[in-house]
Amino acid sequence: MVKEIARSGVWVLPSTSIKEAARKISEGNNIALLVKTTDDEFMGVFSYVQLSEAVAQGDVEASIEQYVDTEPTFVMYDADVVDALRLMKKFETPYLVVLNEDEEPYAVVMAIDVIKAITPIIENLLGE
Repeated sequence: MVKEIARSGVWVLPSTSIKEAARKISEGNNIALLVKTTDDEFMGVFSYVQLSEAVAQGDVEASIEQYVDTEPTFVMYDADVVDALRLMKKFETPYLVVLNEDEEPYAVVMAIDVIKAITPIIENLLGE
């Protein structure tokens, strides 16, 4: 299940600077930060993709607000890992935002997490 491999979400506000977001991404080995409003409403995701865009535009002193992906791909916490892989393939995304039983974002699952989880299954099928 996705909940067994999901990484706890690192939350930031839209006012977080791009530099601070970059630090959080690099320090925690995260590829995506969850963004919430000051009212604790989920706003979206700031990932290495948006970070690259901001850096390419020379906008490293700005806040992340204008770069937040407000339409990330979601997966339920109790979904099968293979279903998560299918979603990643379908939407061509290296991560998914994980929703809890109340359908609220709380974590991120990365492609490498899925690969690690399914590798033993594949090895077993191949007889390795």
